[in-house]
Amino acid sequence: MAGILKYLCNIDIPKVLVFGITGRQGKSRSRLMRGFGTHIVAGTTPGKGGMEVDDTPVYSTAAEAVAAHPEINSAVFFVPAAAIAQAAFDAMDAGIKFLVLTADGVATHDSIKIKEKAFETGAKCLGPNTVGMLDTDGYLFGLIGGKSSWAKKNYLPGKVGVISRSGGLSQLLASFHCRPFLPGPKSDGSFGPLWGKDYPGLSAVLCVGGDPVPGITLLDAAKAFEADPRTKIMVIYAETGTTQENDLAKAIKNGKITKPVVVFLGGKFTEAGVSQSHAGAMIRNKNETYLAKKEALLSAGVTVVDRPDSVFAATAELLR
Repeated sequence: MAGILKYLCNIDIPKVLVFGITGRQGKSRSRLMRGFGTHIVAGTTPGKGGMEVDDTPVYSTAAEAVAAHPEINSAVFFVPAAAIAQAAFDAMDAGIKFLVLTADGVATHDSIKIKEKAFETGAKCLGPNTVGMLDTDGYLFGLIGGKSSWAKKNYLPGKVGVISRSGGLSQLLASFHCRPFLPGPKSDGSFGPLWGKDYPGLSAVLCVGGDPVPGITLLDAAKAFEADPRTKIMVIYAETGTTQENDLAKAIKNGKITKPVVVFLGGKFTEAGVSQSHAGAMIRNKNETYLAKKEALLSAGVTVVDRPDSVFAATAELLR
């Protein structure tokens, strides 16, 4: 069965180029990705062409890597924030259609340029400031899970599609849906197992990142999960700032998203003009406030919860 990338950017099997593969993080995260099942074809670092990292060939540019391996269709970036725009441009100029930008602290004007370039070339960019994505079909981009053995044990195939603006909650919301007899608060106020040994499981998890200008948005990801036959319900970590939640609510109201959606909405006490945690969580107008987003989501029929651990009981109820 095709993974979520089939519905996100028409890629059946990702063939990956790793930017910054010769660096410490590039090496360690490549091992995590490969251990989970990701097909890493090559790596690239300026001036390091001709090297190998764990038997993976390294090229000095993306163009050289794609020329030698035309099957490459995806890329993940472990490069500094200041270098991410040029690296992303190089990847898109080489014809790569799916990019995962893990760097934090990318300048907003660089994010805008990357988004414009992606629109021109037909590429899809996850991030910046993302821990990446994981699909239980057998591939992983970025940092999710820490170690491949842990990721294989804790992210198991099932029905839940997770989308998040938070890296930490991406991993928590995804893995806890894969735990049998998960204890938690129930809707009646009691506490106990929310399901038995037949846990809901995970189809995929996408972290769209916490920056003001994301590439793939909550709505983009929700549309992909809507088309994915494995996914029966979506669980989303949302927050103040940007209009992503408002756009999602509008799409649900208009019938473009029909599968059940559970949202944990963070930022209840965020004040306008104050950046709390993510840069993208800053409120710039009344539509970006907690109350405006909650009202929009509720009016669209979305189940909205105020605690991250409440999403699991809501998921169980909706699946029943």
